[in-house]
Amino acid sequence: MSDFDMDWTGMDQLQAAFVRAGSQVDAAARANVTQASMILIKDAQGNFEGSHKKGQPHVGGSKPNVVTGNLRRSIMADGITHIAMGSYATTVGPTMRYGRRVELGLAPTGAYPYFGPAAADLRHQMGSIAAANWERHIKF
Repeated sequence: MSDFDMDWTGMDQLQAAFVRAGSQVDAAARANVTQASMILIKDAQGNFEGSHKKGQPHVGGSKPNVVTGNLRRSIMADGITHIAMGSYATTVGPTMRYGRRVELGLAPTGAYPYFGPAAADLRHQMGSIAAANWERHIKF
């Protein structure tokens, strides 16, 4: 058997194209998570309606009232974590312990969902958010 040598023309360009595509996919994925988390925070905070003083009854509607504003202000995202190429994650939610009681009705006052409806709306928007970010970031 004899040795066989091959010369691949264009291999450097192919490798560079793969690196460029990976970088673009990564940028689009990060933009998806960034945009989605900002929308979720804004919409969940916007689901509060009406206000009353502490100890007073709920004021109309099925949305939570603002009493001190602490729960609404506590809705935030952790930092964005890079999981792998094209994969990012963050956690969005309230930091106030009683946020779950308000959302699910575990308190005697009943359920006043604010986060679940915002998450459901975001799920409907994610296809167009992702498509826009792919268009913006991925150039072949």
